[in-house]
Amino acid sequence: MKKLFFIMAILMPVSAVACDICGCSASGYQLGILPQYHKNFIGLRYGYRQFKSTHPMELGNTANHESREFYHTTELWGRWYATKRLQFFAFVPFQYFRREEGKSITTVSGLGDITLMANYTLIDNNWDLGKKWHHVFQAGGGIKLPTGKTGIPDEGGNIYQNFQPGSRSTDFVLNAVYTVRRGKWGLNTDASYRINTTNKEEYRFGNRFNSSLRGFLYQPVSKTVALQPYAGLMYEHASGDYELHKAKEYTGGDMLHTSIGADVYFKRFSAGVQAQLPVYQHLSAGYNKTYARLSATVNFFF
Repeated sequence: MKKLFFIMAILMPVSAVACDICGCSASGYQLGILPQYHKNFIGLRYGYRQFKSTHPMELGNTANHESREFYHTTELWGRWYATKRLQFFAFVPFQYFRREEGKSITTVSGLGDITLMANYTLIDNNWDLGKKWHHVFQAGGGIKLPTGKTGIPDEGGNIYQNFQPGSRSTDFVLNAVYTVRRGKWGLNTDASYRINTTNKEEYRFGNRFNSSLRGFLYQPVSKTVALQPYAGLMYEHASGDYELHKAKEYTGGDMLHTSIGADVYFKRFSAGVQAQLPVYQHLSAGYNKTYARLSATVNFFF
């Protein structure tokens, strides 16, 4: 167990809010705290998000009314080390969304946008067991491909850009992460930025930025089992969207979440759960509200 050294990996960029006042389908996912001694892995993870949206009279309605959006994402993901310092990630999401507005219920599902990323380790002294403090710094980037299903209308024939499994745009990701660890305790800070492009419907989601700060503890329970609880803060910002090259009202926003979770490691397997609770949010000029987020993951290392 002494050879187990961790890399707190990059948070995928997060979309805060977009479309005609509704919750956001495109969301960010973190890689989590992964062991480095198992170079490669493949896994499944599930994420759940919920939003409440207020549709004001200024948008053409005769009175304010509300809708609720529920987003479920099941994702196949994995990591492969090409060299000692170069690692590749792939994310293949499947989306299921539900929107409730009065008596109207709309559901959509399908393949989401596939993301491919590469990270390069610039600093790593984990190999030196004589060091009390261990540092890892990684930087990289990637591309989000327009593979997701789009153009799905609701019962009224409206097509909400944000309520689609895919964005129909090719986007680019930049990220960096730094982790410091002493003994069983560790601290991580990271940042990620996504540059979005205009899709075929002449809609461009605003660029996304997020960052996090989390502490973690690695606690062996036996020779084959270990627990790893963690907690921290996550900040997310989304710039406003553009449609037909014009700024879109009621888009963009900021959120600050607390996060708490735990992973359990057993031989070549790991499983984990996480909850994120909003402590501050200002989304869609205040017309959108997000609730607690939940996620779970199971991985196999090889």
